[in-house]
Amino acid sequence: MASALALCLALPQLASASSLSGQVTDVTGQAPFAGAVVRVEEIDRSVVTDRFGRYRLNGLESGAYTISIKYLGTPTVTQTVSIPEADAIIDFTIGDDVAYEDNIIVVGTKAAQASALNQQRAATSIKTIIDSDGLGNFPDTTVADSLSRAVGISVETDQGEGRYVSIRGINTDLISSSINGVRTPSPEDRRGVLLDGVPSDLLDGIEVQKSLTPDVDADSLGGVINLKTVSAFDRKDDFFRVKVEGAYNEITEEVSPKASMTYSNTWDDRFGAAVSLSYQNLAIEAHNNEIGEWDQDDDGNFFVADDYEQRWYDLTRERIGLVANFDWNVNDGTKLYLRTLYNRYTDNEVRNKFELREFDEEIIDVTPTSTTIRRGEVDAEVRLREEVRNIQTYSLGGETVEGPWTVDYQASFAYAEEDDTNNHDVTFRSTPEQRDSTVGAITLSYDDPQQPVISGSALPFLLDPTNYELDAYEQEFTINEDTEYAAQINVSRDSMIGQTPVVWKAGAKYRDRQKTRDQNLTFHERDDVVLDQFIRSDADISNWRLANRMFEWPDANLTASLRDTFQPAELVVEDTLLESSVGDFQVDERILAAYGMGTFEIGGATFVAGVRLEQTDVDLLGNFFEEDSLTATPREISQNYTDILPSINLRYDFTDRITGRAAYYAAVVRPAFGDMAPTALLNDDRDEIELGNPDLEAYGADNFDVGIEFYPTNLSVISIGAFYKAIDNAIFPAEFDIADVPATIDLSFLPAATLATIEDVNTFINVGSSEIFGVEVNYVQNMGDLSESLDGFLFSTNLTLTDSEATLPDGRKVPFLKQSNTVWNIALAYEKGPIDLRVSGNYRGDFLDELQGPELDRYADDRFRIEASAKYRVTPQLQVYLEGKNLTDAPEYFYFGDESRLSQYDEFGRTIVFGARFTY
Repeated sequence: MASALALCLALPQLASASSLSGQVTDVTGQAPFAGAVVRVEEIDRSVVTDRFGRYRLNGLESGAYTISIKYLGTPTVTQTVSIPEADAIIDFTIGDDVAYEDNIIVVGTKAAQASALNQQRAATSIKTIIDSDGLGNFPDTTVADSLSRAVGISVETDQGEGRYVSIRGINTDLISSSINGVRTPSPEDRRGVLLDGVPSDLLDGIEVQKSLTPDVDADSLGGVINLKTVSAFDRKDDFFRVKVEGAYNEITEEVSPKASMTYSNTWDDRFGAAVSLSYQNLAIEAHNNEIGEWDQDDDGNFFVADDYEQRWYDLTRERIGLVANFDWNVNDGTKLYLRTLYNRYTDNEVRNKFELREFDEEIIDVTPTSTTIRRGEVDAEVRLREEVRNIQTYSLGGETVEGPWTVDYQASFAYAEEDDTNNHDVTFRSTPEQRDSTVGAITLSYDDPQQPVISGSALPFLLDPTNYELDAYEQEFTINEDTEYAAQINVSRDSMIGQTPVVWKAGAKYRDRQKTRDQNLTFHERDDVVLDQFIRSDADISNWRLANRMFEWPDANLTASLRDTFQPAELVVEDTLLESSVGDFQVDERILAAYGMGTFEIGGATFVAGVRLEQTDVDLLGNFFEEDSLTATPREISQNYTDILPSINLRYDFTDRITGRAAYYAAVVRPAFGDMAPTALLNDDRDEIELGNPDLEAYGADNFDVGIEFYPTNLSVISIGAFYKAIDNAIFPAEFDIADVPATIDLSFLPAATLATIEDVNTFINVGSSEIFGVEVNYVQNMGDLSESLDGFLFSTNLTLTDSEATLPDGRKVPFLKQSNTVWNIALAYEKGPIDLRVSGNYRGDFLDELQGPELDRYADDRFRIEASAKYRVTPQLQVYLEGKNLTDAPEYFYFGDESRLSQYDEFGRTIVFGARFTY
């Protein structure tokens, strides 16, 4: 960084200190336009407006110039201006002279699409933008749902809602997300961030940066998701919006309320404040059945080797969000801000489970479509859980411009927590000892693999609650915390090398992150407690959608009465000590980064090139637990390493309508917290040890992109791009015989006598080279540009095709985890006058979810969803709307190796949303 700053200082001043700055807005002056290209035609220099429509061009000699403003969706605006020797401030307006709420490039679906396309086109790196319209309206409820429609993005769901996001086949743990430029912490015990907890009502826009530049943290193989919350300067003067809606789901048969409110105001263009509140209480009911494991017999038949479960989920998901942002334009050269976000996400869940256990120990017969067993252990279980997650980010910063110099600075604090301390899990079991010779057998038939059918002579016995006794009463008191303090400064300078405009930039950043997991569980047993004491007379689940009957056995609230009644003698000491020790860890991670870069404009080409250096220091703490002696020994390990990460991004404007792009960047992603935590569990009974690997190396990747964009009409784009990622040190779980353990697995902490008893080692290791390559195609078309008869229609579609390969330690080649080969979206919208209609489809192909073994790896099946919305503007301020989600009633299905072998099947039903939005 020092050399880059020295270079900046050594450069001579520009021939003239004159600058041209101002703002690009609609005719009313209320709506600023981001992504507008402001060009000085005589000298072929341009600049792009920022989020608030602001622009600045330095180093202009005094005189008359022709300024053009280009913004997709509107005709080009040209104006002659006179630049004096002093700085000039000139504002420009674009678009039709109509009221704010009637302007189709300000309000509505087309406006949001136009804003996104303009920002993408003007970017110097490869980006995908999802923007709100001038009234801050998004089409979706959560961030994950909005992202699922973007090119190159796929989403994993939880209880029917989008939760985890993958970019170009890179799973959520290997990408990063930010809120207002602050790295988002994770409330779970992983790096990946769940995005279903952040309501879209709190946001103004979403940016996905797929090719990194040196001024961006390099901790992402796939890209960076940046969430931008509302600001008062997103529009002028005061703004007020309130939204009230209900969501009806066909399974829950309940209406779930949601409301949000946003208020912002500016005073004398100097100070602005924006506050946004969001509340939702969503009822969810999911119907599920699962098989734990399959195996293959000598005749080649696959059979159920572990368990079959039916699960009924009944939960309410409460989301509370608050944003309070403040902007202060101290003077023409200095702007300060405070950004705050608080989000609380609470799941109150009841889960009943009916489980046929240990198939492999009870098998009588196997056919290609069924497995028959003697009735062994059968469980009726309930879990009552309140899980509370919260994410908070706070940032204080600003920007100072003085002549050709710009300095921006930020200090931030981010915190996330997952509190899982209010719960219990109760299991009643019908054991083999309870049966007699007349009980008989059970057959599980899977002609329909998604919904197996239970039959057999033992079924009446299993449907009698008096045949089940209390097996275990479990309570969990676990808290995950993720805390990060960060500070950064960036310095840039406009200059000229000959006739070539150059922006030099350098900066530094320090991040101090601590991740802790404090896992505590208790297990109790009590004799002579029978299931029929803990069920209601109406325990049948009447709307159960799967093949077999399902009950609320036992009742969650009735079993809650057992809390705090257990005596010390009823504590299962071994299980309690084990589960309360082996999951604990603390990771302290400090990253010091510095970079230098330059942005060069040469004719139609813009280059952004530079290098980033990141130094990482990590302190790790975990426990080694010996199951035989019930002792936990702390392990402390420290690591440090340095990465040098070059990058270059090229944008070349062949014509006003054709733009080419190419990029290369190096990236580093540190190992998952749980993978590298120095935890170890020695199981003497099975002669094996399970351990984290603190010696794991970070993922490294060389990322290449090339693409071309064609803008054939006023509001349209056709783009195609290809990408390739060469990845080193990918991390996979691995199992070794003790004689085959590689040198990268450190077992030296074990006493020699203990080591001599171990036969198997389960851990995580780095593998050799892996690769991902793919193609992205995107098409957006304002149909009115093609024919007047189609005025009002907007069509969009995108397709991403990817392929990947990684080699496991045993030589087996597999695709990258969570990477779908095919993802596509299609949407048709109609917007004219007070009417706004949209129908869309989203397809996500199969992906590898977990490694189990050849022919038995767990995959997620492909899924296609259709959604639709209709909005009607009753008055300029009031809009009512109706939306349909998951209209095809698409289930979520996972299978082992082949679609005929069930792993997990869930149904969530269709949802109808209705509401009203008032804006002033």
